[in-house]
Amino acid sequence: MGKYLCKKPAYHFPIAKKGKTRMLMKGNLTKAASSKRAQGKAWKQTPYNRTGNKAPRVDRLKWKRTFQYLSSLNEYDAIQVLKDDGLMPTWEGAVCPFCSQGKVGPLTKRSGGLPRYRCKRWGCQKFITPQHLHPLFTATRGPEGHSLGVQAGMLLLRLANVPLSTIHVVTQINHKAIERMEHNLTLVRKKFVEETQRTMSFGGKGNKWQDVEVDESVFDKKLIPIEEADDPTKVMDWEQWVGMVQRGKPEPTKKRSPGPGPIRRDDWKKISDRWLKGKHVILHSDSARAYKLKIPGVVHGSVVHKKRRVQVGKKWVWQQPTYVKIKKVTLPGGRKVTVKIGTQIVDRGWRFVKERLRVNQRAKTGSLRIIAQIRSAQYEYWNRGKDMWLETGSLMRRYMSNIIAQK
Repeated sequence: MGKYLCKKPAYHFPIAKKGKTRMLMKGNLTKAASSKRAQGKAWKQTPYNRTGNKAPRVDRLKWKRTFQYLSSLNEYDAIQVLKDDGLMPTWEGAVCPFCSQGKVGPLTKRSGGLPRYRCKRWGCQKFITPQHLHPLFTATRGPEGHSLGVQAGMLLLRLANVPLSTIHVVTQINHKAIERMEHNLTLVRKKFVEETQRTMSFGGKGNKWQDVEVDESVFDKKLIPIEEADDPTKVMDWEQWVGMVQRGKPEPTKKRSPGPGPIRRDDWKKISDRWLKGKHVILHSDSARAYKLKIPGVVHGSVVHKKRRVQVGKKWVWQQPTYVKIKKVTLPGGRKVTVKIGTQIVDRGWRFVKERLRVNQRAKTGSLRIIAQIRSAQYEYWNRGKDMWLETGSLMRRYMSNIIAQK
């Protein structure tokens, strides 16, 4: 009897009906599939940030000081450490802040007392604390008074973005002392950011074009009484800001933008004329109509951040939101550049700010506190990935240099 033999057929998974799996598993590539593969190759070859600068790795960062070290320092050692790190200035050789005539002597240890400076002028002889006129450190007595080492440790926790309530729980430091340091720190940062922002510029030089992202964000709102409103139909006041970030440079600029919803054309024209006009900028934005304004020296590209219904042939279909897309941009002069259009960096910047914002009965729409908090978060965004202890030392050195006059 003969034996019938046959080859066992190989088992195949069913081909997917859609998506990348279908494109890869189909035996004969169609024209559409080839186009998708070409798009995938172009996607990998086109970097989002054309300057090549990558975001810093915060998880690998080490700061110069630790909480255990700072909180264990005595008064004299804490003064020396803070002076070395730039967080506390020296009054030695400066003009006496009391008589405005004498010269301040060196820091001396007093028997049974804390270290002090002293004016050398015969008619003054005033003792001066190292914390005199300092915005962060105090020599207060009572429940709010703490040693310099404890205050330095408290500042380190605040710079590490530890919540104020958590600092109070784990250190048992008076909550008013913590809130005072936090408030003064935000005011010092606000002043620095506003002074620095006036000197900033966007765009490239010569034949270089830079990518700039723009987007607006709303932080708070409040109801205005009808009798106090300029327009009876507009009784809501909004805390809305617009921000711009140049890819490869972490320093964003944020200007206040009145009104809810997308930015208006008149408001955007003032901002664009001030910061972008004639600066060789490829502008990335969402689909707000105001950003389509024609600006000399600016090429615009936008993405749609919401799901919308569009007509394809005779059918209406839902089009998914687009956050990043590839586009060939034609620059003035005919040169073409392939870029990824999107607002990912500025969106992450706004999220960074909102995570550090504490909106309450004091920090609300139109208040100085909410503006100071936004500026403080902006300062942290500029210096993310750096040692915030040393960066704050540089900030304090600059701030106190305007207060202490050398003789």
